Amino acid sequence: MTINNLSSILLAVLFIISTVSTSVSFSQEEVILDSIHTGGKYRITTYNDKEVIGKVIKQDSVYLFITTEEGTVRIRHEDVFSVSKTTMPRLIKALLSLGGGIYLQSGDYGGYRETNKPGYTFNFSAAYPFSENKAIRLDLSYSRLKRDAASYSYYYNPNGPGYSTQNVDVYSAYVDFVFGNFTTNADFSVYGIAGIGLMHVNEGEYQYTDYYYYDTTYTYTTRTYPGFSNTNFSMAIGGGMRFKVNNRLGAFLEAQYNMTTYEGFFWFFGRGYFPIRAGVTYTFY
Repeated sequence: MTINNLSSILLAVLFIISTVSTSVSFSQEEVILDSIHTGGKYRITTYNDKEVIGKVIKQDSVYLFITTEEGTVRIRHEDVFSVSKTTMPRLIKALLSLGGGIYLQSGDYGGYRETNKPGYTFNFSAAYPFSENKAIRLDLSYSRLKRDAASYSYYYNPNGPGYSTQNVDVYSAYVDFVFGNFTTNADFSVYGIAGIGLMHVNEGEYQYTDYYYYDTTYTYTTRTYPGFSNTNFSMAIGGGMRFKVNNRLGAFLEAQYNMTTYEGFFWFFGRGYFPIRAGVTYTFY
């Protein structure tokens, strides 16, 4: 199976994953508003999605007075959507991820053989949920590939075409929208990713040999093909799975298709990269 075939299969899988936003979670212990007792600690959610966690110090027919870490809060009974004895916040404040894995390339790169091997990749991301199933995320990554680069000069080689190894470093920065479950009681979540950003590709220099035919003999000269770099807009689509190990630590598995612009346009199934990563997560409440 070639890299192009594999990348097409991965892209199809990523489209399926990115449309899924399901999760498995445990129910919370909800209480009836009339059963709130002065002196008890509760997590109260209002109809405008505001969350208050603290101790009820006073209540009357109109208001609840709650002491929180920030001070005393007054809430109307009619504004209360739900009450829980669970005092952990309902929504994650931030989710940090650190991971690494393999890095594939696809598309027409001209002069590069299909036998190119996968590279490696590392990434760091910080997600900030703004609802139970949506978050915005900053994703930074570094990846390296090794290509078998050919020069036209090699076609004068009496031994046939030759190739040299070229290092390719890829630096990416994306702003992603992530769709999943970002409640604190979710032990497992499947999520989708859609983002846009910049990709900087640095293609390193490599050695090649010019062969010349003269008087029935071959002479040759070794030359250095200079490296070059470019920066383009890039789109990221994909999905993954997240597992909770404990209240703070977790693990994730994620696959993406990073599509870059070519001659000013995005070409689907054209030039692109496929990072497949796994790693650890840390949750802030």
